[in-house]
Amino acid sequence: MEQLNNHLFSTINQFAGQNQYFDYMFMFFAEAMPYLFIVLVIAAWFRSKQQTKRYLIGATLTSLVGITINSLIAQVYFHPRPFMNDLGTTLVTHTPSTSFPSDHTTFMFCIAFSLLCHQATRTVALGLTILAVIGGLSRVYIGVHFPFDIAAAAVVSGFAAMVVHAARYKLRACYNMIIATGEVLTIRML
Repeated sequence: MEQLNNHLFSTINQFAGQNQYFDYMFMFFAEAMPYLFIVLVIAAWFRSKQQTKRYLIGATLTSLVGITINSLIAQVYFHPRPFMNDLGTTLVTHTPSTSFPSDHTTFMFCIAFSLLCHQATRTVALGLTILAVIGGLSRVYIGVHFPFDIAAAAVVSGFAAMVVHAARYKLRACYNMIIATGEVLTIRML
């Protein structure tokens, strides 16, 4: 499996450092994509009705669950990043921490997969899933993750989305309280 992971990494990362414009584009996708997700969720919050706000809260909670799962995995399993094994070309500076699974990609997939669980947000969620794939593969291109790190992020995110979705009715009162608090704060800010 490690050989396959290394081979897939080399296949994607081999283009890094060859074209300045592609490098900048993929560095942007790798680093900025999670912030785009945050901006989209916040913008959607202010334009949405209560039910969609519940979906957005669920997506945020799913991200917290996913990142928590990643932290637990990191406590029991360490996988070096490609540059720690002198593999490929690294385009950005990154701490030499465990690479498995990718936190950035988990965050993005959690938002997308959580919103995929609801008919009303499914079209947007499909677009976000594509952006999450681009963001994740960009992290491989820039040399800070292996492809299996991205695949594991998708698996963790799918699990987190299922857990939060299954608990949505139990969390409804909490969601409603968050919505009410958000409305009060919005009124006070205006």
